Formats: sequence, structure tokens, C-alpha cells
Amino acid sequence: MTRSVLHVIAHQDDDLYFMNPDLVRSLQDGDRVTTVVLTAGEGDGINADTGDPQRVAVPPDFVGYSTERGCGLRSAYARMVTGDRDRPWRREAVDLVPGFAAERFTLDGHDQVCLYFLQLHMGAPTERGTRTRLHELWEGALRTQATLPVRGGTVGEVQQVTREQVIGALTALLADVRPTMVRAMDPDPEHDGGKEEYVCSDHVDHTTTAQFTLAALARHREAGHYPVVEHYRAYANRFWGYNLDSVATAEKAEYLATYAGLDAPERCAHGTCETCGDRQLGGNPYRSTHMMSTAHRYTPTTTWLRLGPGGRLNAFGVLAGRLAFWTETGPATGEWKGPFVLGDGWLCPTLAVTGLPGGPAELVGLRRQNVVGGGVTVDVVHTAQDPDGGGFSGWRTLENPDWTHGDGRRQREAGVPSAAVDPAGRLHVFVRDYAQGVSLRRRDVSGAWGPWENLGGSFVQDAGAVLVTERGTVELYVPGKNSVWRWHQTEPGGAFLLDDTLKTGRPATGGVTAVDSGEGRTCLYFREAGTQQVMAYRQHPDGRWPGSGAGLGGHGGTGPVAALWAPERGAREAYLAHRGSRGRLVVSLPDRDKEVSGTHWHESGDMLAHAPAMAYDAAGAVTVAVIGTDGRLRVRRQLSPAVGSPLGPWR
Repeated sequence: MTRSVLHVIAHQDDDLYFMNPDLVRSLQDGDRVTTVVLTAGEGDGINADTGDPQRVAVPPDFVGYSTERGCGLRSAYARMVTGDRDRPWRREAVDLVPGFAAERFTLDGHDQVCLYFLQLHMGAPTERGTRTRLHELWEGALRTQATLPVRGGTVGEVQQVTREQVIGALTALLADVRPTMVRAMDPDPEHDGGKEEYVCSDHVDHTTTAQFTLAALARHREAGHYPVVEHYRAYANRFWGYNLDSVATAEKAEYLATYAGLDAPERCAHGTCETCGDRQLGGNPYRSTHMMSTAHRYTPTTTWLRLGPGGRLNAFGVLAGRLAFWTETGPATGEWKGPFVLGDGWLCPTLAVTGLPGGPAELVGLRRQNVVGGGVTVDVVHTAQDPDGGGFSGWRTLENPDWTHGDGRRQREAGVPSAAVDPAGRLHVFVRDYAQGVSLRRRDVSGAWGPWENLGGSFVQDAGAVLVTERGTVELYVPGKNSVWRWHQTEPGGAFLLDDTLKTGRPATGGVTAVDSGEGRTCLYFREAGTQQVMAYRQHPDGRWPGSGAGLGGHGGTGPVAALWAPERGAREAYLAHRGSRGRLVVSLPDRDKEVSGTHWHESGDMLAHAPAMAYDAAGAVTVAVIGTDGRLRVRRQLSPAVGSPLGPWR
């Protein structure tokens, strides 16, 4: 299947800041790449360094600034694909829906690379001296929003565009592009937890663009299409440990410098600009913290592969907002069938997957629902697999910790769930709440659900991991700003106690993995902020925690690390897998010889979505699974169950 990747962004630099290096990897891999820029990005209309005190004397030129930002984006794409920033583009007007045309640019010699500029005003002037905003169109407060044509464009007339036309245009583009993956912006950004009053961390255009994208995706799904969807965090990246290393940030800076016109010729190669590129960025791309991270809004998990009923491995994901389920054809066959796409509503991309060993899976997710007036509700939902491992019951709402609060913005920030079933069958569901602490809801042995409980904590990331210990207790680990928080029980079914003695060092945004390493000791795997190397942090035999983690290398990359403990080996010799710097699977397997210690990292396969998962199959062989950017499940299985056995080929 051909990989087709669609990006839908609000402004001309959003993909360069918030989706790169994933964007450039797709371009380098030769994927069909289409990017849609929803607004004109005209801002204040002044194309001068925002740090220049003389810019106040520069008169605004909204058309000119939008034109120059678009030229900068095309130059960056041309450089990412060909190395030549001035590579020409074929430019044409395209009628997306009746009454709404956009400009399409196709890169010369690379027909698989297209940019669409819809040019909706960020703020259209009114007779009253105010400006209308895009979010008002989404919310129904405006009937139409005007476009802002660029200089020298093929769409020269101002268009008055309705909400329905915007959704219809994006739906038409989805039908034409047939993406296997859609990269979108953050529909529910977190607030600034350091402020007493509510302050949204993100630009309202980012959120509105995500809303329009999801509305179009829902229609695309009804036509029978199920792409992978990834949402990217934007301004909120500044709150958490940076998750790109120096090599990745340097590459990101290189293309942003081209977008900013730092390498532009004196005269625009395409004859459209007075000043090529977005000069508001100034001469140093590194001065913006947007440079330092590229993170998913819904932190991926590594537990979506598990051994289920009948001794068959099951894999779980979300395709176009619905539960997707794959299963082995038989115990340890290595042959798979699926996906079976189930359910209704719209699920966010990350699921918590748990259950008793070998038993039916229990799944917990986040469901988004639009309400009248442009509002949204986000609730935590639960479903259980049938005992034979076939279908699933319907989704049951667990609401969320802030469900009854009068301010609807609070309940939209419910975090990605983490979940665990203890040996007695009690289900524990944890989420980050609005206060950026942790809340818990439990189902007891009788099947009755208790209320949400506040476990406390502050400034925790939206990226928890749960572990059921060999004693039957449940532990929760959540990265914070400078270390990892731990909640644990002293007895099965007991209260949760906070342990703040962990000294992991600053974890990068993107998750933590906890494994039982035997002898009552937990071992954590995560990435170190700023370097992205994989870190191991193993509890001492007496229950205390070490003063720092141990670096394991790991080929860079982002996201959580999948881990399985290897019998009679150490923390460095576990089975480890993660998404490396090229977006591909990177694994480390223990050596056959117990005397050979340390990690042995190897990259394989094509670019993957979210994060990999690992599990032992019915024969005891390790299986690694990924969902590719083509939406397909791919697996590698050990050739034999012996420790040190290599992985077989991709299936």
C-alpha cells in the first residue's frame, strides 16, 4: 500500500515547528505528502523581526506578509525534498467545493508533494473596526469568514466561506488524497498550570483547525476510510522536558531558517515576494522553544499488544476514531488477521489496554463528542473483550474527574488513561486531571464502580504507566517536570500512597515504561530530556531508589520505550524497542551469552506511527508490533523462545 500522509495546519510554520522531523522523514521516504494551510497567517501584517524595536514604525501589509510566509514554506519543502530551496512549483486554482477555491502548489519533478493554501483570514476586518476570528466561524457566531488572496495568486477574488464549506473542502481533500495517515493539531490543549486563572497554552487557530479537521475526518470515515490519526502538541511543549536531541533540533533549525528567508536570494526566485520568508522569526531559529520538542498530544503507550483468550496475541489501536483490533489466527502462529474496526463515536488515538494474564482485554480510552454551539465533551470510556476473544461490549462512560465542573474547558483536558487489573479482578483507571495531578476510578470485585478519587500530585505529564507487581499490588508511574512520580499500594486493593523519593533526572516528554524485574523490584525505562537516550532506573532490593538513571543509548527518536524483562539478566539486557530518529523501529535484544552485557541497538522496517509494543506469545517467543504510517500492523517474532534468539523477518 502506498503511504499517503496529510498534514492539516493553521499557519505556514506549524508543521515545521510542531510536526518536524516526522514531516521530513515522510518526504525523504518518498511518501505522498500533502499539506493544507487553513488560514492566510497574516498576523499583524508586519514582516520584521519581532525583537526589533523599530518594527512599530513599519506599516502593516497583510497581503504581503501572507504571500511571503507562503513562499517561505514552499522554499522549506523544496529544500527538504531536493536540497534546492528555489526549486519551482506548479501553481493552480482548485475548486474544492462550490464557491470555495484554493491554490494548489505541486513541486516540480515531485508530483507526490503538494501544498494547498485555503487563505482564510486569521482576522477579517469589519466596519466596526474589529476583526472576525476563525473560531467564531467554527462556533457558529459567524455565518462566513473572508479569505485573503495573496499577490500573484491564481485565486484572486475574496471569497466569503461558510463553516460547512470549510468542512466540505477538507472532506473533498481527504477523498482525493486518501491519506493512510493524518497529522493534525491539538484539539484540546492544556492550560498553563503555572497561572491561577485559566490561560490556554495554545493558539486558538490551532485548536479550531483541529476541530475542522476532525469534523472532516468523521465524514471521511463514513465513506469507509480509516486512516491513522496523530495529533501534535504545539505551544504546550514549553512546559515539559524537551524531547529532541541536538541532531534533530539542528535539522529542524535548518529548514526553519529557510522558511524565515535567512538563505533567500535578494530577488524572489518565483517573483512573488518583496522579502522572501517569514522575517518575524529573526536570525536565530533557536530562540523559540518550539524548536526543542515534537510531541504527540495523546502520548502513545507500549502495552497495546497482549496475549489473550485462546493463547492468541491481540493488538489494539485506533483508526479514524474507532477501535481497531487484530488477532493471531492461532497460538504462536505468527499469522494475523484484521483489522476489525468496531464501535461508534470518536476515540482519541491512545488506548489503555489491560486484563488478567491470558484473559479478555479491558480497554480504556478518551471519547470526544461535539455539542451544540461548537463545544466539546471528553469522557473516559471503557469496554471489555468477549470471553472467547472475539467482539467487544459497547463503550461505557466513566465521565472524568472534572465532569461536573461548571467550566467546560476543564473537562476537555482529561488525560490519556492508564489502567490495570489486579489478580482479584479489580480494575484501576488513572488519568491526569485539570489540576495536573492524578485521579483514579476503580471497579471492585463485584463489578461496581466507585467515584473518582483525587490522588494529588502536581505538574505531572499526560503519560502514566501502570504495573501490577508479583504481590498483586498496583503501582503508577508518571513523569513530571524534573523526575518521575510514583503511587503504590502496600497491599492488594489498598489505598494509594505517594512516593516522591525517585531521582530519575529530568524525563523527556513522551512517557515512561515500568516492568517487574523480579525480587519485588521495579525497573523504569524512559528518555532523558535533551539527549533522548534511553534511560534505565531500577529499584534497589531494599525498596529504595538510586540517585540517578543509567544511560543505554538508543539511536535518538521520540516516544516511550517498550520493554520486557529477560530472565536472569539485568536492566541493560532487557528486550527494548522504541521509535528511533528516522521514525523506524529500533530494538535491543539480550545476547545469548549471559556474560555479554549492555544494549545492542538495531533499526529495521519503515516509518511507524505512535510507538511499538512487545509481548510474549503462547510459545514464550517475544513479538514486536508496530502500526505503520500506511495503517497496517506489522510484526517481528523471535525465531525461538530462547533468550538471545534473533527476531525473524517482518510479517
